Amino acid sequence: MFIRAVMAVPVTTDLPPPESGAGTVGVPTWSGHARPVAWIRLPQKTTAILLVLLMAVVTLMGCVFFFCTRSMLQASQREQLSAFAYGVSATLGQSGSGRSTTQIEFGALDKTPNLEFIVLTDPSDRQMAALITEPAAWTSFHGQLANPGARSRLLGQIQSIAHGSHTSNAITVPVFEINENGQPAGLFGYLHCGFSTGAVTAQLHFLQAFVLFTCIGAVLIALPVAGLIARHITVPIQRLARGAHALAEGNLAHRVAIRRSDELGELADAFNRMADTVQAQQEDIRQINAGLEQKVHDRTQEIETVNKRLQAEISEKEDFLRAVSHDLNAPLRNIAGMASMLAIKYQATLEKDALQRLDRIQKNVQVECELINELLELSRIKTRREKIERVDLHELITAVSEGFSSDLETRAITLRVLSHLPVMRCEKMRMRQVFQNLVDNAIKYMREDGPKEIKIACHAGGGVSNEVIFSVADTGMGIAREDLPGLFHVFRRAKNATVMKVPGKGVGLASVKSIIENYNGRLWVESVQGSGTTFCFAIPRSHFEVAKEVAA
Repeated sequence: MFIRAVMAVPVTTDLPPPESGAGTVGVPTWSGHARPVAWIRLPQKTTAILLVLLMAVVTLMGCVFFFCTRSMLQASQREQLSAFAYGVSATLGQSGSGRSTTQIEFGALDKTPNLEFIVLTDPSDRQMAALITEPAAWTSFHGQLANPGARSRLLGQIQSIAHGSHTSNAITVPVFEINENGQPAGLFGYLHCGFSTGAVTAQLHFLQAFVLFTCIGAVLIALPVAGLIARHITVPIQRLARGAHALAEGNLAHRVAIRRSDELGELADAFNRMADTVQAQQEDIRQINAGLEQKVHDRTQEIETVNKRLQAEISEKEDFLRAVSHDLNAPLRNIAGMASMLAIKYQATLEKDALQRLDRIQKNVQVECELINELLELSRIKTRREKIERVDLHELITAVSEGFSSDLETRAITLRVLSHLPVMRCEKMRMRQVFQNLVDNAIKYMREDGPKEIKIACHAGGGVSNEVIFSVADTGMGIAREDLPGLFHVFRRAKNATVMKVPGKGVGLASVKSIIENYNGRLWVESVQGSGTTFCFAIPRSHFEVAKEVAA
């Protein structure tokens, strides 16, 4: 209760007004919300801690003082009783020899302080003389002596006896007769003395009250002192807290005016130096940002200019390709038409060799026209993107395999899809073109001897890769190691394709590479000549709707 009363005492915590020129700070906030006000602020906490420490020290010192004083008073009373009993015993031994018991009186001891009884008994416990002011004390003590062997055991020892609500100290000492030579001549009797402890108890009660009121007085006197000490400690801390909140809210001009030579003064100086550094750095950052903004603006304009130039170049390239396609296709179509007309008109008159040459001219023209169209389509892959839609690649592969069913059956080639392919958001016709070119390439280069098989698979990239990997593997003739680096370039074909006269123009794999790169993917080939070829490409998972469908 006393601690609660101390903690409830109001302690002034008014802070001095902010320094001139310093920024004002509002209520401290946590992430934009008002900080909850503490029920007990730092000055009250510091005051309470100081008071509790002071109370603990004063109480400890008071308890030590009280118990030491009590021990001293009790010991002093015991020594007084023992000295009194032995002194009276010696007096009786010197003066009691040759006197009758009726001649011994204790009337002169009636004024002895705290004396409750003094009784002289002979060795057989018959009372010879007595002075009893507290009969209850004598009765209680005499009852202890009545036990067999108690007198010899308690002889010379001070005993504490209780009678009613009071306590007393009592002692029994022997009385010896002293002869003319000053030597004990024999046992004369036993002297029983009892002193009251009431005076000591009263002194202890007074001492206890004195210690208690001294502690209370010390605490009351120390209360304002503790408040001043707490204010001396906490006010600079609160100023530093306000300064920290001011810096956090962007008021970099705020400074803390604390002029002290202790650690708090050093902390305030460090805070002000930090604020100066932060303010200088902020100014540097503003200047750097201004320069960066100007650089970004200039670079943006340069990029826009470059983009416009690139767009113009792309448009010019498309116009050029269309013009080239038109200018090349028109003469070729005229050549094909003239060859066809000559073959029809002079079929009866021309020799068979001439008719075959005219037919070869028509086929070459057709091949060249198809090549021009494929080149034109290759140039449009990156410049003219088609509509992005949801495509089920498994269904797409099924449709592609159905398109090659005739070639697969004719050459007895087995096409297998080893895993379920996921759903992808892509250009459907472009992705169909990828698988169509790879399957077509595998059919063209399939060996006539040995197993004939094409396997299409899909799995998730291992490790930290965030890709979906597709593969088209065949058991064909394979590709020589020296042909692998330029395999995806336009018009580049493997040597075995030229030797074996495999039809093709060298544009299909270049088209596949351009389409895969449109999705930030990558394309590679694994092949050993004579052991088949595996074309692989990887596309980031972000292009797939249901990534969990991809087999790990």
